[in-house]
Amino acid sequence: MTPVLKVMKGDVDLMIGMAKVFLSATHTDNAGDDDDEFELELDDNYGQIPLPQEDDLLIVFAGYKETIAPMIGAFKVNGWESGCENGPETMKMTARAATMSGEFKAGGMKHWHDSTLGQVLEDTAKAAKLSLAIDPELAKVKLPFVLRWEASPIDFAHRVAAEAGGMVKPGGQKLAVTKRGSGKGADGGELPPIVIKRIGNSGWRIKGEPRPRYGKVEASWHDPKSGKRKSIRYSTGAKGPTHTLLHPRASEDEAKRAAEAHGRKLNMLTGGGHFTHAYNPAWSAGAKVIASGFRDGIDGTWLSESISTTWAKGSPVLSTITVKAPAEGKGGGA
Repeated sequence: MTPVLKVMKGDVDLMIGMAKVFLSATHTDNAGDDDDEFELELDDNYGQIPLPQEDDLLIVFAGYKETIAPMIGAFKVNGWESGCENGPETMKMTARAATMSGEFKAGGMKHWHDSTLGQVLEDTAKAAKLSLAIDPELAKVKLPFVLRWEASPIDFAHRVAAEAGGMVKPGGQKLAVTKRGSGKGADGGELPPIVIKRIGNSGWRIKGEPRPRYGKVEASWHDPKSGKRKSIRYSTGAKGPTHTLLHPRASEDEAKRAAEAHGRKLNMLTGGGHFTHAYNPAWSAGAKVIASGFRDGIDGTWLSESISTTWAKGSPVLSTITVKAPAEGKGGGA
């Protein structure tokens, strides 16, 4: 099939004017916590390429001429690099997923009583002039008391979402919050799975890490009725010792959520690696990866952490899908 890559600045497709100097482009789609990135590398012989302007807005479309070429993101230029090492003199431009708000990193203070994660993050998103998309299960999480103290909306959102087992991903006019390791989008629906088979695969490297495997995670909380410190244990589904969280939580519900969130995160550290495959515009980072035909320990279900796709002159378009072990503690690599 014929690859399509459009880089729009306003109404102009930059790829048309850059055709003679284009070397490669790379898009990295991250599941959450890290911004998506877009990078362009151009032939800059004798400094012929004008320096990119910081905060230039680029709208990128990618896919295939015979099927679809959807928009893959809006990006703002945040840096450039020029040099020559073992090849032509090049200009490399980098851009990060654009958040259409100047309030996104502004400091601020606010507190909430007897609220939910959805309400807290809705207020936080509004403060940054963004809309909120959040997994319905996460939105219902009850929060007796939350304090935002001189923290930017994005830093605060990352902190409160992580405690409930969520991940935050900003972009465009939206703040998206998903459950870590669930394979679901911000609407709570399953993302289309990424099916990887040995036949037709361009390469893979998977590594097992049994050392961080734990059977249980213990979290403590203060019981105001008895005045005593109590604890709760979450079973990770794996075999191993108990991991104890250091700081006590304010309630039993918070302790349960913290233990589960940390247990799922620990499970994901027990294996990982990458698969390299022909680019598919329908794939999204955060989706489950179903591998088959490889070998025991690789076949099974993984979680995609990121998808990095490269378009290079004269080469097939390939995606490197970085994966981690499933949060449930079973499947490939568990």
